[in-house]
Amino acid sequence: MTSTQRAAVFIDKGGTGKTTSAAHLGVALNQLGSSVLLIDLAGKQGDLADALGVFEDVQRDISTEDDFPNIATTMGNRWSDVAEMVGGKEAVERLVYETDSGVDLIPAHPDLDGLDADLGNIDDVQERYNRLRLFLDDHVEPLERWDVIIIDMPGLANNITYNGLWAAQNVVTPVSMGSFELKQARSLKNDLQKIRSSYDQEVQLTMVIANLYDRRTNLHSDILARFEDEFGSVMAPEYIVDSQQIRTVTEEGQSLFDVPDEELLSTAEDARDAFRRNAAELLTRLRQGSRSTPTQSQSRNRSQTRSPETQ
Repeated sequence: MTSTQRAAVFIDKGGTGKTTSAAHLGVALNQLGSSVLLIDLAGKQGDLADALGVFEDVQRDISTEDDFPNIATTMGNRWSDVAEMVGGKEAVERLVYETDSGVDLIPAHPDLDGLDADLGNIDDVQERYNRLRLFLDDHVEPLERWDVIIIDMPGLANNITYNGLWAAQNVVTPVSMGSFELKQARSLKNDLQKIRSSYDQEVQLTMVIANLYDRRTNLHSDILARFEDEFGSVMAPEYIVDSQQIRTVTEEGQSLFDVPDEELLSTAEDARDAFRRNAAELLTRLRQGSRSTPTQSQSRNRSQTRSPETQ
């Protein structure tokens, strides 16, 4: 058993708000008293570093070649040599960026591009998919520095994705409100079942978050009801209302939790509070290792009839 709680934010589709969800859940958990490490496996573009305001620092280190080791190194053949040469604790510290939002980040790196092919050359499946978990177990856990690790995943299934799933064992899935997204979530649920049966890995769908929810349309209400019928208590207690301010603050390298209350639009305030409640519920589920039943607050939120405010 690991001492940290771990979750991977994943669905095999782009545009559902995975990075925004990872950042906001991480910051919310930090505000609720947990020390949080975010890991970006989502690609070399470094969106999570951008959302947390450290993109320029990361890019400067890359441009000056002060970027070794990096997240790709942890899953490569050289990590044991790096840890032995530098020292395990120091090697991990070199990976981590502190952010003004209170969470720590191991950012994405361009070397992730070649890592997928390198991992594909490993014949033994357990070794191929176990690299990140071994790094966390053997080098991060002994530091006793973080309570929760959240991994932002690629929007497709590849060798890096499987490393994230193996390492986390718990999957958080943000979904936008559409029939195609419902099919994708259903497919993910089936894929995780195949992983459990084929690879003896207890990777579970721990939470599905209804994201980018528009209270002005009956279509989203109908789709949400279909999600709830199919996924039941796996659904997060609160949907995340669509708000332009989420995108605005993310582009500024902040989260909604970094914005003063008086500057938040009503929809953004609702979204922030929903992230906080979902984060608290996620931590409960991770600690219990099982899914909880829908809460009263879930029913209250989804029966709200007030008119949506200007976004």
